[in-house]
Amino acid sequence: MIRAKDLVYEYIRRDKEENVVDITTAINKVNIDVETGQFIAILGHNGSGKSTFAKHINAILTPSEGSLWVDGKNTNDIEKLWEIRQSAGMVFQNPDNQFVANLVEEDVGFGPENLGVKPAEIWDRVEESLSAVEMLNFRKKSPNRLSGGQKQRISIARAFAKHTPILIMDDSTSALDMETEHEIQKTLNALPNTTKLIIAHRISAVRHADEILVLENGSIAE
Repeated sequence: MIRAKDLVYEYIRRDKEENVVDITTAINKVNIDVETGQFIAILGHNGSGKSTFAKHINAILTPSEGSLWVDGKNTNDIEKLWEIRQSAGMVFQNPDNQFVANLVEEDVGFGPENLGVKPAEIWDRVEESLSAVEMLNFRKKSPNRLSGGQKQRISIARAFAKHTPILIMDDSTSALDMETEHEIQKTLNALPNTTKLIIAHRISAVRHADEILVLENGSIAE
């Protein structure tokens, strides 16, 4: 489902004349194969390259060198980018960056609507996803009036509702209490055909992973 081959990503800083003044290698020769349905966890300190790697999975970023394949599609192929982005649902660390609607239920239904899902099924998915994160009673609320933890639950529900074959969670349970995190983990475990890539700081969030990768200075340390 996911294959990285000698993946390199460089952040390039330029001056006003567009001359290169600094190059930072965020991902350095990463190789990984992830099978369909696997639960892969990525750990590492701030700046180790975790989020940069995750953003390659749905082609927010594309390789500086090497290649990354998602469900048989090369992210370097511009014509395949829309298909790749439809394949991977992503939950960012800051939920405020993702809200697009005035009501919780509309926000959760936004993804399936853009994927062409029929209205009746959209509302079924909204109810199912909000129930999974224990936020069904908040469906008529404004997402901007929720607490930080509640906002993060809505972001996770939105990703669930898209029913994508890949789910990426970029440290998205850090704002949740341990009990809520445990309930969401149970929901994740109930998605056997979904390939899950979880970035986390707490080992409790990834202890049931099939494989744990530790990144250090952009490389897989262990």
